[in-house]
Amino acid sequence: GLYAGYLADHVNKRRLVLAACALMALACVGVTVTAQLALAFAALTCIEAAVAMQKIALKARMADWLEPGERAKAFSLNYTLVNVAFAGGPLLGAWAFGLHHAAPLWLSAVFALATMQVVSPRVNPPPRPVAEVSPQDTSGPSNFKTTLNDLRNDRQLVLLTLGGVLSSFVFGRFVTGYLSQYLIQTQGVEGAAHIMPAILMTNALGVILLQYPLGRKIAAPHLFRWMLVGVMFYVLGLWGYMHASTVWGWVLATAAFTVGEVITVPTDYLLVDRIAPAHKRGSYYGAQSLSAFGSSLSPVVCGYLLASYPPPIMFWVLIASALACLWFYYQGSRSLAGRVCMAV
Repeated sequence: GLYAGYLADHVNKRRLVLAACALMALACVGVTVTAQLALAFAALTCIEAAVAMQKIALKARMADWLEPGERAKAFSLNYTLVNVAFAGGPLLGAWAFGLHHAAPLWLSAVFALATMQVVSPRVNPPPRPVAEVSPQDTSGPSNFKTTLNDLRNDRQLVLLTLGGVLSSFVFGRFVTGYLSQYLIQTQGVEGAAHIMPAILMTNALGVILLQYPLGRKIAAPHLFRWMLVGVMFYVLGLWGYMHASTVWGWVLATAAFTVGEVITVPTDYLLVDRIAPAHKRGSYYGAQSLSAFGSSLSPVVCGYLLASYPPPIMFWVLIASALACLWFYYQGSRSLAGRVCMAV
């Protein structure tokens, strides 16, 4: 993610997206034609790298095209469509798997190649907004090492990134990560199989129906207030999970948790977007992608807590993480208006 952000600042973003799509298609096919564990691992790693590169390049491309006030709407719409794909993808993949065990990956390669047509030169970009920085600020850093030093020395970026790590620890893989483990331990495999579809459907429908209507309203100068509201919905959802005893209880808790997700995801993006200089925007988005560490650690840490302590302890740790992320977001968003004025 860090290097992809650096590339987004120095390479044509359309070409970067095309390269990511091509790499994704080749890697998906590669997984199906190798029997070597090392090669399969390399192909899966390439898929993840391509996804990170594509996401960052698309974010930077949208930011180049749109005025700051329009970016929340665009990002929320993008996140909505991504979740439509997440909701429909498993169904399509299950159908393809019934035809051939490798068909889902072949289909993924086809979709990756189809994406290349969306960003082809035939698509004319919208009118470019007025430059947000003065001409002398438009030259990017000379090398990757300089970029890393600049990112590391930006205290606000570091604080917002740490807040993002804690936030993604709570919501990043909450269904397939810690809730599935919790349900299997407390309800058994059959009970988990009965409840999980309701949770997945509630989350998918909630994001699809609420992301754009709520996300488009999120705007400066009250970004931290939005984050505060979103985190409180996380806490409400986690408290509901801790006390849920019926399927409807799990559905209501998931609905509250999903509201938190649709608020915090675009708000986190906008907080970093507000402090990112135009010529380093890709690098800042790359740093923001480090929040994925939180979602990667979540299943491991929660699995350990479930194995070592009474199940409710896991939710108290998650609630504490959600509240702790607020401190980092608050510190990172202080003097944000002055920072933006200096950048402009």
